This record gives sequence, C-alpha cells and structure tokens, in this order.
Amino acid sequence: MEILTLSSELSVDRFASGKARKFTIQPTTAEIVELVARFDFVSIEDMRAMVTVRKVARDCWDVTGTLSARVVQRCVITDDHVPELVDFTIEERYVRKAENDDGIEVDLNEAEPLVGGAIDIGEMVAQTVGVAVTPWPKSPTSADSLTQEDVSDEHPFAGLAALRKPE
Repeated sequence: MEILTLSSELSVDRFASGKARKFTIQPTTAEIVELVARFDFVSIEDMRAMVTVRKVARDCWDVTGTLSARVVQRCVITDDHVPELVDFTIEERYVRKAENDDGIEVDLNEAEPLVGGAIDIGEMVAQTVGVAVTPWPKSPTSADSLTQEDVSDEHPFAGLAALRKPE
C-alpha cells in the first residue's frame, strides 16, 4: 500500500478500469501545523486516511475509505479544550470535465472535477477533516446557552444602541 501526504495528487492515468488501488494518507508534521491553523483547531493527532481509488467508468473515478484523527477544538462558549475522535467515511466521485464547450451545461451531480488530470487526494482529505469535526464544539461543563446578563455592553454596535434609547 502506497503512503501519501496531504501534498499528494494522483494522476488518473495510472488507474486501469475496474482495478482498485489502496493508499494511506499520512500528513507530515508541517501539514498538521497548517491544518491546525487553517481550521483554527488546538491540535490534531494520529490523523490518517485509508482510501481506495477505482476507475468506475470512462472519465469517472471513485474514492472511498475512512479518515480517523484525534482533534482538539475550543469550546464556543468557554474556550475550554474539547477533544474529539473523528471516524469518518469518505465517498467521493471525480470526473473529467468535457473539453469541448458547445453550450451544453452538465450538472456534475455532486461529483468533483479533476484538476489537471489528477485527483488532489491530499486536499480532499484536508477538507474532509474540516467537515468531519463537530461544527460548534461545546465543553461538557459549559452552559447550554448564554443569557442576557452574559452579554457585555462592550460590543461593536453599543454606540448605535445608545442612539436608539429614548431620552
């Protein structure tokens, strides 16, 4: 099984029709640092994707597999660290765009277009980790919601709010 990084692209010319090839995507330390900054995480540990790429039709390739990682984010209320185990199923379809533009518009129906005849497998895994995590993580010790007393008068529209108050 070939090991790739997040900077890897797979030329689709290397895939024979119907034959599956398996890959492991293991980010480098520098790529992990970039992902943490990109998605504003606290940390990412043990990130790995196991994928299978198969040419399923003319100009069409399927990528299936799993992504696993330990991600730590900040609680949206308390800013506490919230760890999460990501275990996500990957299912993507890539198609080659038609080169002749005769005015016919085709909906790719949720398929991704190839870029330069290649599947950007690293970017696909990077985007998957961003989608797979809890979007608004909350610490188990945080309040369920904020109340009016929790809202400060020091906000960007405080001056405008003062203008609305009757004298």
